[in-house]
Amino acid sequence: MRRHQNPWKAVLLAALCAWPFATPASVPLRGGAVEPAATREAAFDETFQKVVGPTSMEASSVAYEGYLERLQALLPAGDQAREVRLRSVYCGSRIWREPKRGLAYSDDALKRARDLHDVASEARAMLCRADYIMLISGNQRGLPEYDKVVTLLADSPEQQLLAETLEMRGDTLSLLGEQARAMIDFQRSRAAYRAAGIDHEIEPLMFSIAVGYRRVGDFVQAERYFTSAISRLQDQQNWETLATNYIQLGFLHAESGAPDKAQAAFLQAIHIASKHVDPNSVNSARLGLASTQITLGEPDTALDTLAQARAGFIKEKNTSSNDMLLILTGQALARQGEHAAALAHYEMALPLVKRNGNDRYLAEIYKLRAASQEALGHADTALEDYKRYTDLQMKLQGKMRLEQSRMLEYEYEIRRRDFENRQLRADAQAKELQVVALEQARHWQALSLVLAALFVALLSSLALRQWKKSRRLRSLTMTDPLTNVGSRIGIEHEAEQAIAMSTRTDTPLSLLMLDLDHFKAINDRYGHAAGDRVLRETAATWHAQLRGRDPLGRIGGEEFVVVCPDTALEQALLVASRLREATHALRFDNIDPALQVSVSIGAASHKQGETREDLFANADAALYRAKQRGRDRTET
Repeated sequence: MRRHQNPWKAVLLAALCAWPFATPASVPLRGGAVEPAATREAAFDETFQKVVGPTSMEASSVAYEGYLERLQALLPAGDQAREVRLRSVYCGSRIWREPKRGLAYSDDALKRARDLHDVASEARAMLCRADYIMLISGNQRGLPEYDKVVTLLADSPEQQLLAETLEMRGDTLSLLGEQARAMIDFQRSRAAYRAAGIDHEIEPLMFSIAVGYRRVGDFVQAERYFTSAISRLQDQQNWETLATNYIQLGFLHAESGAPDKAQAAFLQAIHIASKHVDPNSVNSARLGLASTQITLGEPDTALDTLAQARAGFIKEKNTSSNDMLLILTGQALARQGEHAAALAHYEMALPLVKRNGNDRYLAEIYKLRAASQEALGHADTALEDYKRYTDLQMKLQGKMRLEQSRMLEYEYEIRRRDFENRQLRADAQAKELQVVALEQARHWQALSLVLAALFVALLSSLALRQWKKSRRLRSLTMTDPLTNVGSRIGIEHEAEQAIAMSTRTDTPLSLLMLDLDHFKAINDRYGHAAGDRVLRETAATWHAQLRGRDPLGRIGGEEFVVVCPDTALEQALLVASRLREATHALRFDNIDPALQVSVSIGAASHKQGETREDLFANADAALYRAKQRGRDRTET
């Protein structure tokens, strides 16, 4: 099945025109002949494999749409099972240009698939549904739909479909700034493709990985992916994907401070997409080009480019880029000194950006709006927006650092698994050699037995050494090396286990998220070595205050988490109070006798059905409230 395109790529969806499924029992052939029903069924099945099989993933949009139209024409009359399969893929066709109608059609396809207990068709209809929900309600709303599909396919033989779903969920996570989680999904997707018998790299998956590296700021790694893909795609004459790679390369150059290179990449994408009739790539590339033109001080040219992009999107009935059109138009107008008009465009863009949950775009709006308010003499309003921008930018920078840390952990975990796999393969090869040696030396039975015993002892020694090494590696992974409490991976593992126990035994579970107040000021004033000492001593003090069953972990910087099994929220608040008092009592005479620290705490209790991510998010929101309300306090 060809991947459904995410809303940010801006394609698909428009006007519901329910087609008649009551087609005749045979298809007319050239010369007036009629195709027999059995032949027609075989032709339907063959075409369906082109839609859902491995070749579909790198097919062009035009070819894919052609397969869908042929499927519709080949559907045998009264064949309910094939109709369900058809609907499960046709819901992703370009003909659906009104998301609400597309969603209604997908819901109908989902119901029909469930009635027939067709798991694969059910999953495909759910993927359609996720796309439309994101178009209607924002990208954040699509994640639960992807989670349902992953759960549905977990024990199914549909490994290729599982791989595509993991890739799509990873794309959405990446768009929302969750790069580490996205990379894990991409890695799982690659493994599922292998399990499905697809042993070559999938071009869209490699593209998604490259975009993830670009968004986390690893421009060197991302550029390596894009330039390598561009070379391959030119040889394959895959123009649609080639244009998309040039667009991403343009964004990479723009973000790394090379607007001239960015402009060249966007122009190349427009040239390729225009030549090969790919209007969506043309329009997306024009958005990037306009942004670069603004950066280069060419607002008039940028407005012309935006007008072309807007007309193109209207022609395609594509509204998914309305937020960027408004933001960029406002920027260009501000560059011309038209600040009132610019503010009007920012105001129209604001609800669209908030709906999609993209904090990076939201911070950009606050910064741009503040600059225009200041230019118009509205100092108080400008100051409010600058504060919003500063707060959000600090949050984004913290999240970026956290994502970079997670990415390092992710890459370390991959290297560790590769190492273990190599060791296992080496052990297996050694055992094969042992068997061969025994067969060849059967007449030396006594000597062979001695050699075998020595060989087994050697293998046992190697296995023991490997086991000890694996334990050391796991200990390093699960423990934070600075504070000697749990690492992020370790505390997340503890939380998962606690949630499973709470669900199984119907006992309460709470979680505390702690953040040392004004820790950056300590680093700035006394140096990072002193800051590290504060973290170590504070973590040790907290650990001493906790029950032995309450694990403590560091999730990044000065942020920590305490998991409180069998603990209601009211009891957790008492634990939080004890931790705050212990923090107040800390003294750091070896750094500065006047140095005192405090902690802000967010508390949340687990509710049935919530995931670990939900519990962490609730505690993080409570922590944010504690910091907003003055710090040195606990909020729920």
